[in-house]
Amino acid sequence: MEFIIRKAGYEDIPGIMAVMKDAQKAMEHPEWFCSDREEYMKKHIETYGFTIVAEPVSGSSIAGNSLTGSSLAGSSLAGFFLIKFPGLSEENLGHLLNYSEEELQRTVHMDMAVVHPSWQGNGLQSRMLRKAEEVLADSPVPRNRLLATVHPDNRYSLHNMQSNGYEIVKTAVLYGGLPRYVLQKIL
Repeated sequence: MEFIIRKAGYEDIPGIMAVMKDAQKAMEHPEWFCSDREEYMKKHIETYGFTIVAEPVSGSSIAGNSLTGSSLAGSSLAGFFLIKFPGLSEENLGHLLNYSEEELQRTVHMDMAVVHPSWQGNGLQSRMLRKAEEVLADSPVPRNRLLATVHPDNRYSLHNMQSNGYEIVKTAVLYGGLPRYVLQKIL
C-alpha cells in the first residue's frame, strides 16, 4: 500500500477530524485515547508544533474496495500524528523526568497518533513517526528530547514506539486519572 507522508496544512483539518471521529467510534478501549477538539488541532498545524498526515496514493483501496465505497469517502487521509512543542509549560512531560529548563525548551511531545480503522495494519504510525523525526532533525531550533505517552495495555502503540527507539522511563497517572507509560527518545 502506498501513502504520501507529509506535513499537514490547515486544509487537512476536516480530514484529521474525520479520522479521529471514526477511530474513536471503532475503539475497543476508549480509555487508551484522549481526543481533542478542532481548535486544538488547528493550533498544532503550525503554532504550537506541527502535524504529519498519511494520505493514500490515488487509486489505493481499503480492504479491496475503492475509497468511494468506504467510510473515508469524505476524507483523503488515512491517519495523522500531532507533534507538540510544550516549552516551559506545566504540561511538559519533562517535568516528570526532572529536566532542566534548557532540556524542557528542547522537549517535543509526540502527542497523538491516530490511524483510521480502515487503514490499520499498514505501519502508518511508525511511518508518520519517522517523518516527524525527519522534520525535527531539519529544524533550525534544536529539539532533541522526544517524549510520548501510551496506555500500558495498548501493545500496538507501545510496540511501534519501542521499535522506533523510544524507551519507557516512567509510569504515571495523567489526563485526569488515566495510567500511562512515559516514553523517551533522545536524538
